Amino acid sequence: DMEPSCCVPLEAGPHVYACLVCGKFYRGRGTQTPAYLHAVDEGHYCFVHLQEGTFHCLPEDYKIVDSSLEDISAALHPTFLKQDVQELDENTKLAR
Repeated sequence: DMEPSCCVPLEAGPHVYACLVCGKFYRGRGTQTPAYLHAVDEGHYCFVHLQEGTFHCLPEDYKIVDSSLEDISAALHPTFLKQDVQELDENTKLAR
């Protein structure tokens, strides 16, 4: 797994957001940040904070709370029981 880093100018940090439209990573939410400018320039308004799993609408900068996004939050930070991991080798549907 790679550390999330911003597309422009490739900075790592705690405030990296993924655009839910194109999947690119951008830093910050404030005005003049790469995420904000991406929202304005490209018309992509929904972002997820990669560490916190919270969803935000830019450039208006409000938090989105919607149960339809829970699957994305779960996929962002998956958890597995030890039994789930052991069963991976036995599951022929997952094997190639």
